[in-house]
Amino acid sequence: MSDFPNYKKATNAAYKVLQNYEGPYPKIDIFKIFSKFDKIKLFTYSELAKIYNVSVLQLINEYVPSDHGFTIPLHNTSEKCWVVYYNEKKIMESIRFTLAHELGHIILEHDIDNAINRKEADCFARNLLCPVPLRDELNLTAISDYSQCFNISEYMAEITRGWNKSDKYYISKNNYDIVSWRVYCYFAGYTDKDLYGCVMSELYG
Repeated sequence: MSDFPNYKKATNAAYKVLQNYEGPYPKIDIFKIFSKFDKIKLFTYSELAKIYNVSVLQLINEYVPSDHGFTIPLHNTSEKCWVVYYNEKKIMESIRFTLAHELGHIILEHDIDNAINRKEADCFARNLLCPVPLRDELNLTAISDYSQCFNISEYMAEITRGWNKSDKYYISKNNYDIVSWRVYCYFAGYTDKDLYGCVMSELYG
């Protein structure tokens, strides 16, 4: 295991997901993304609290590892499956990043919770919710611009802006071009299939 986060892998994994994204821009619909993964189920803390017959506050204080969210792999199934629990009482900006972060852990096949894996999941999340092609196209500079455009907290907006050069460095040209084209098609009112009869990722192989 490397003692340094694999930002290249984490960055491009996010764009692989975005290649098949069919929701709105610039505010990425994280719930729509999750709906495409039939092996991942979402549950709120309120739903989990009912199972334990406790309040959400008691659940957070006594039962769960985070007041934001966490993921549990289901090992007793024939296929890999996961359950992601999240605190729906948080503000939506926080919920969206939490879910993107947890999806990053799953996509990147993290099997332990440590600082390196959390950094990779954060990298995945910011690139999923704040795609570099959109940052470039909209010429975002201020923290408030990032926050309002992508519906993330100002704290995460500041981090995303600070990692902008790094994210641009690690994204592959193919991934950049595919996502950039999908963004263009969305705002122009077209789909890949309208123009080419297939999705853009198929054209790139």
